[in-house]
Amino acid sequence: MRTFTILFMSLLTFSLWGQSLERKYTDHYYERLEHFKQEKPLDHNSIVMLGNSLVEFGDNWSVRLNNQNVANRGIIGDEIMGVYDRLDEIIQSQPKKVFLLIGINDVSHQLSVDSILQLEEQLIQRLSTKLPHTKVYLQSLLPINESFQRYRLLNGKTDMIPEINRGLRNLAKKYHISYISLFPKFKEKKSNSLRVEFTTDGLHLNEAGYAIWIKKLKRKI
Repeated sequence: MRTFTILFMSLLTFSLWGQSLERKYTDHYYERLEHFKQEKPLDHNSIVMLGNSLVEFGDNWSVRLNNQNVANRGIIGDEIMGVYDRLDEIIQSQPKKVFLLIGINDVSHQLSVDSILQLEEQLIQRLSTKLPHTKVYLQSLLPINESFQRYRLLNGKTDMIPEINRGLRNLAKKYHISYISLFPKFKEKKSNSLRVEFTTDGLHLNEAGYAIWIKKLKRKI
């Protein structure tokens, strides 16, 4: 009986691992990967903005940060494992710096704080191991504002984000990478909600929001 149980668990583990190797993402995800191939290749001098729609919508980060070496590697709707699965380009180039912002879409997938942090740790561990000479910056998640009622799957998640950020700060310490705390700059004074003057829809930033973010980043470029 014990032998059967061990065999069953081994097969189950293999099956789950096989599923992870066949993860599927949105059409836009793969279109962006093709777009990246058409851009100037990353190299040792590159500064990579890596993440989800907040990064992609930043558009021309080289202009925003006044540095021609900055590359936008954001993908709308991307999640932690989506970034993990597209790291090869970055690992091969061994860039100078990587600024990572990812996780809010995983919150919308109804994952627990612990589950999200486990995924984040897989990603951070790979980055820190495979990019030994790259300066990696882990950025906190930004707050959201549920009053816009735009993203139903984020309802009730406002106070979850500071918990995740505390875990991210601990992971940054564990893996000896730099942590950038963006959250306090964007939240309302007496709540964890995103300030309305910085957002277009309760999740994404307007130009006033990007100006705050850029001011924080310019000290690190």
